[in-house]
Amino acid sequence: MPESPLKEPAQQAVLTALGNGLFAVLRPEERLALAGHARLRAFAKGEVLFREGQESADPAFLLSGLVKLSRSAPRGRECVLHLVRPGRLLDAGVLFYEGGLPASAMGVREGRLLWLDKRALLAVLRGNAALGLGLIAALSLRQRLFINKLAGSQGRISASRRVAAWLLHRSKMEKTDALDLGVSREILARLVGISRESLSRELSRLAANGLISVERRRVLLLDRAGLQKLADS
Repeated sequence: MPESPLKEPAQQAVLTALGNGLFAVLRPEERLALAGHARLRAFAKGEVLFREGQESADPAFLLSGLVKLSRSAPRGRECVLHLVRPGRLLDAGVLFYEGGLPASAMGVREGRLLWLDKRALLAVLRGNAALGLGLIAALSLRQRLFINKLAGSQGRISASRRVAAWLLHRSKMEKTDALDLGVSREILARLVGISRESLSRELSRLAANGLISVERRRVLLLDRAGLQKLADS
């Protein structure tokens, strides 16, 4: 779908959006500077936003919808790296990558995003330590997930530990114990790095042990301490 320059009332909506999530620490003049260079774009379910190997793009801030980051694997299989939700950058690494992008981004649920000018964002980062620290924190959380997924793929972390750790991570990020998974179990299984059957089995086991309750695509965390003990075991 085409990108469009910001006009009223879209500009006001963007300014409001840039007051949330990672950008909540922006000063008014910094928010205006970013909004002035921004490009608003709507996307559809299944639409590719950028591709693995593509030359580095400007950073994109998700306003609504759901986006999947993935990388191609041997034999044409897909490795789901992350599910990006509103209020976050699709991939903050685009600010620093050299060479092609390491992953592809596709809309899982239709929505809107804001392409931010790379130079404008870097300029704001140089003058806003709080934003820089927030960006580092976001990158470190994502790195932790990738490390756990890599360890799991090598058989060092059990499926039950991976599922428990992922549920706790989602709960921390969403600031709630009631999680709307929002995607199919097939996508979630690829994200965690296990088969769909293993994911269903582990969710059922956690529910049977009283750690969670499951209703379709909704999961309620009932025993955070128990989940944490399992994730750390």
